[in-house]
Order: sequence, then structure tokens, then C-alpha cells
Amino acid sequence: MNRYVPLLLARARALLRLPGGPPDQLARSEIRPAARAVLALHEGLVGERNLARPETYRGEHLGAYLLWWWPQSYLKTQAALRLAPLPLPRAPRILDVGAGPAPAALAALDLLGGSAAAFDASSEALAEARALGIAETTTSLPQERFDLSLVANVLSELPAPLDLLRRLSGVVVVIEPALRETGRALLELRDQLLAQGFRALAPCLTQKPCPALASAKDWCTAEVGWTPPRYFQQLAEATGLRADEMLSFAPLVLAKEAPPPEADLWRVVGAPQPEKGKQRLWVCSDLGREPVVLLDKQAALANADFASLRRGDLVRLRGLERRGDGLRVVPGATVERS
Repeated sequence: MNRYVPLLLARARALLRLPGGPPDQLARSEIRPAARAVLALHEGLVGERNLARPETYRGEHLGAYLLWWWPQSYLKTQAALRLAPLPLPRAPRILDVGAGPAPAALAALDLLGGSAAAFDASSEALAEARALGIAETTTSLPQERFDLSLVANVLSELPAPLDLLRRLSGVVVVIEPALRETGRALLELRDQLLAQGFRALAPCLTQKPCPALASAKDWCTAEVGWTPPRYFQQLAEATGLRADEMLSFAPLVLAKEAPPPEADLWRVVGAPQPEKGKQRLWVCSDLGREPVVLLDKQAALANADFASLRRGDLVRLRGLERRGDGLRVVPGATVERS
């Protein structure tokens, strides 16, 4: 991702009318105006969400997106693509839907190879996609068949997201903000799509209705760690926004076919705050959504992976016992990152 930094900075500087500076960081005179633009877009996307609409991405908002959200979307896309083995050809044909300046398409190309088309209603955003390396762009949804369709941070900005997803081909990878509202809406769409013939590849390990929807406080997220570029750290310090160590997102990977779930395989879907004397994780599989508990005094080599598990990880759990606080990692049980 770091190879895009000089170009992202150059394009953002032009859109935000910044004076210019080094290729890998903001000059001192640029930090305040850049931070102000990022905060304005952040409030409109995460706060009242009045900017969560396709026509937002032009001018200063587009410049702020390039600085703050573009690298995050790039990393989240690659993390989502790694959640499960994907039934793709060696050189897949990729469609980036609602691409904006195409962080998802470029992330997929860098990881998988192949060729990509970027579709978006904003000609200004597609101009940035071309500047960053996407040759094929369009303001109309292509009718050809694709091996992989990417839908990153788009559905929550549409009035009828289900209609769009029905029209996509190949493996469909959806990424939404890790907010309660957007995360639960994605799980509701998941159940609707499974009822219409899609199969879930990730993060789900079941084709049953999503168990997280049984409780109004639950949704499903994944996370990926990163070391951000210097300019991003400058913006994090100037804005007080925290996205400079761990990136959270709500993913969904779908296809028309999916292998049956493996025995003993679970997906980590939640990590509550540490508790005195124990560690707890929420995991999900074809058996449902369950808490898994490891008492500190039971820590052993066979369960050493427990401490390093994060949201989105796959883990094999064997020999656990059901107790009052959930599935307990008891002596003789094994916890193995898959």
C-alpha cells in the first residue's frame, strides 16, 4: 500500500489546494487544513451520516477521502479477501462497484492479479481512480460477467442495496463500516440473499439465519492491524481520530456455492474487555454464536493461540466443555489458529 502514498498525497493536495510538501508526509502548513477536511467528512459519514451518499465524493471531500479512507479501504479489502479460500481463476476479472477512487480494485489487483473495471456515479472520483492506476472506468454498471465483485462502503449509502447485490456476478465481497447500524443492516441483507440462492463464504461458517441478529446489541466485525504511513499518523494526531493501529470493518463474502462447514472450526466475532482471572471471546459457527472462556490459571501450550486471536480469525476448538459462562477451555482442550 505504501507505494501509493506519494500519489495519494499529490492528488489530495490538488483537491484540497494545499501548498505542497514532502512525498511521504504533510508539511507543517498543510496539517491543519487537511485535518479540518478529514474531520468534516468523518462527521458526515460517521456522525449524523448526512454525507453518506454517492454525490459526496468530489472536491474537498474527495481529497479528504484520499488521505484518510483510501488507505483504510485498501487494507480492509485485502483482509476481507483473505477471510476464506475464494473460488477464483488465476487471473480474475474484477468489478469494483461504487468504486470511488478505486482502493478496493487496486487492493484486489495487487493481491490476486487479473484485470479490473471501476464503476461509480461520480466522474470526479473515477478520474482519481485512473490517476491511481485503473485504466477501465465507467459510470454505468457493466453487463458482462465478472469473477469477483467488490462492494466497499457502498450499501449503507443506497436506498435499495438488495437490488444492486442481486445484479452482481461471481464471488461478491461486501465491506461496510463497523458500526452497529451498518453492521446489522449487512447481516439482514445476508439472510435475504441466502434465501435467494447465495451461499456465505465468510465470515459466516453457516448457511443458517445469522445468530447475531437474535440480540439487538450484536453484529459481526473483523479487524486488521497495520502500520500507517507518516502523513496518516500526522492526521491522527491532529484530528484525534483513532485508526492508526487497528482497522475494524463489517465484511461479507458470498458466492453461488460454498463448501460445507468443517467440524470444530469457528470464526472469532467478538472480543470483550479483559476480565479479572479470565479471557473471553465470542465465536460463531454452524452451531451458533457462543462465548469461549479461558481461565488464566488454565493457560497452557495447547491453548496458547487464545491470547492472540482477533476478530475475523478462524480457530479450531476441540475438547471444550459447556459451563455456566459459555464454552470453557478446560485441561486437555486445544485452541489452534487456523
